[in-house]
Amino acid sequence: GTFPQSLHIDVPFSGLGQRKTQKNTMKVVALLSTMLVGASAFGVAPHTARFNTALRPALPEEDMSADQLEIQKISQKWGEVRMLSREEAEKTLDGDWLEAYNRFYEKYDDDMERMEEIATKVEKMITPPQIEKKSKNQKKRDAYARKVAIEAARAKAQV
Repeated sequence: GTFPQSLHIDVPFSGLGQRKTQKNTMKVVALLSTMLVGASAFGVAPHTARFNTALRPALPEEDMSADQLEIQKISQKWGEVRMLSREEAEKTLDGDWLEAYNRFYEKYDDDMERMEEIATKVEKMITPPQIEKKSKNQKKRDAYARKVAIEAARAKAQV
């Protein structure tokens, strides 16, 4: 049957089309927002610069004690000594400064060697060994060996 004319209701298509458009728009917005969140999860964290000037203000020399002045002179001298090459240090330094320079760089070299050893060990753990790709002939040999093994198993099963 058909419905009588009195029960027939005209539904305009404009409202239906708007609902479909709204649903599609919502789907697109949801998809784009999930893509944005997924991409930002792998983003690089912003780098914040640290300045120690606020934490360690320099005292004027007239307010420093004799010990503080001595420490300041030693730290300035060590800053200059530490930047010398090994040849320059051998030529220009003597006594305690040369001994301190040599101790510092011996420790530095030992630490660097240790770090290189650790890096090679960690690299071995992180990167798995690479298996060489089989050649075309090796694949054929393997396939033939499987075929022979299957035929032998079938022959044994029939006996």
